[in-house]
Amino acid sequence: MTQSDIDPPEEIPTRVTNALEGSSDSQLREIIHYAQQLLHEHPPLTDAIESREGEVLVRTEDSGAYTIVVMERPEETGEARGPFAYRVNWEPAVDDGGKYRWHYLGRVYGSTGGD
Repeated sequence: MTQSDIDPPEEIPTRVTNALEGSSDSQLREIIHYAQQLLHEHPPLTDAIESREGEVLVRTEDSGAYTIVVMERPEETGEARGPFAYRVNWEPAVDDGGKYRWHYLGRVYGSTGGD
């Protein structure tokens, strides 16, 4: 196979992109099929997200590649109580399966339970 002019996503390890670029068309089709099967085995992200210690899950909103999660801290008072929004996504790892990555977005205001 010839060298590709397509820039691979930064999130994909170099050894994976090298293996993909060196694959034949039939191998790439099999890889796609395998990857789709793996995706279907993962529960929807909204089903897998649970409250963390000291927090209560208020709501989730599926946005495809990530989920918006709103949490409150019922033991806290004032602004420390929340609610707070997070973007949560699954980050696969080549060797150990992967993990959920939580990105803090900020305090939620308005009709969701905030000020």
